[in-house]
Amino acid sequence: MLDFINTVADTGKTRLDDKIGSWEALRHWADGAGLLSKQELSAFLQDPSLDDEGALVRLHDLREQAYAGMLGLSGLAEPARQGMEHVERAIRDALGRGAFREEGRRFRWRPDVDSSERWLDAIALALEEFLRSEDVARLRQCSRCTWLFIDRGRGAGRRWCDMRTCGNRAKAEAFRCR
Repeated sequence: MLDFINTVADTGKTRLDDKIGSWEALRHWADGAGLLSKQELSAFLQDPSLDDEGALVRLHDLREQAYAGMLGLSGLAEPARQGMEHVERAIRDALGRGAFREEGRRFRWRPDVDSSERWLDAIALALEEFLRSEDVARLRQCSRCTWLFIDRGRGAGRRWCDMRTCGNRAKAEAFRCR
């Protein structure tokens, strides 16, 4: 789920470079993210409402509200009550339209493939699953960019989303300053 929130790239704390600025980019991201089953993805890609710019704006709004809410949950910012209320509404709506389906030997809420809000519902249901997980307690934000990550290390000292990108850059900057 953090993959969705992290679909904004930056080199500072700006959140300006949107990776899913179009439906085509969203399709490409969704295919690689594993958020949807193959059947759901193929049904969603046939959706005629994918050209609706309002739906894309609502998806971006949900992402930014979830980001604000996650920062509050992680203790990195003041609790973003408005962000979490927006996320809660999206989750409630998705549960109302969704279906409780068997997947292997467990059950999960899945979005209704016939709903015009199927993309929002898929994201909201993934957010709901993440918020119930133990990973929320390990949620951190990169000290260099705005990406969120789960710190699964033995201590709680991880500072960067990825050592190969932000970690190397931060260390190189510190070296130059010294």
